Amino acid sequence: MHGRNLDFEMWGLLSNMVANVQFYKGGKHLFTADTVVGSVFVLTGIRPGAFAVNVDTRTAKHFYDDLISVMVDNAIPTCWLLRKILEEETSYQGALARLKKERISAPVYYILSGVGPNEGAVI
Repeated sequence: MHGRNLDFEMWGLLSNMVANVQFYKGGKHLFTADTVVGSVFVLTGIRPGAFAVNVDTRTAKHFYDDLISVMVDNAIPTCWLLRKILEEETSYQGALARLKKERISAPVYYILSGVGPNEGAVI
């Protein structure tokens, strides 16, 4: 189980636009996620039988700093990485390794839980 702490600057603007969406590929259910309607990113998600993950803000940077980090430092936006992991990783170990390895655009906490014993991490 994961909860949201609603800690980012634009939450007041976006709170009424959050939806729980099921993602399918080729007729197969891949994952379920909380996302802002009309966006491509994910805030919280569950890959059934494998893992659940969410992203929470750590120390706030300004939006323009994050944008520069994406363009100049070749960093992936934090919520986009979450979606890519939910789409592409099929295990807790795969998700954990990727969350530790990828260069991200802003300081965040990723909270990951698996389905097996001792599968849990804050990154």
